[in-house]
Amino acid sequence: MNEKNKPIYDQIIDNLKKYRKRQGLTQQGLAMRAHMSPGYLSQIEAKNYDRFCSLDMLIALAEGLHVPLYCLFLPEDRDPQTPGE
Repeated sequence: MNEKNKPIYDQIIDNLKKYRKRQGLTQQGLAMRAHMSPGYLSQIEAKNYDRFCSLDMLIALAEGLHVPLYCLFLPEDRDPQTPGE
């Protein structure tokens, strides 16, 4: 990972966690929806940048959260109130 991109990765990961928790989902619940292993999602959320996911996986996670993909990239101050709800 290029260090200059770290803030973008952090934003995506923080949003994944925020939307997952907002919906009352566990990592296992979201992993099932996104057709991935809970361990892999755990590594992503732990900010293990060597294991960051592909665009296809980000799309699957956004679909599992019922939020538009772009919401995962938004800064905190641009967060739609209740996307997908």
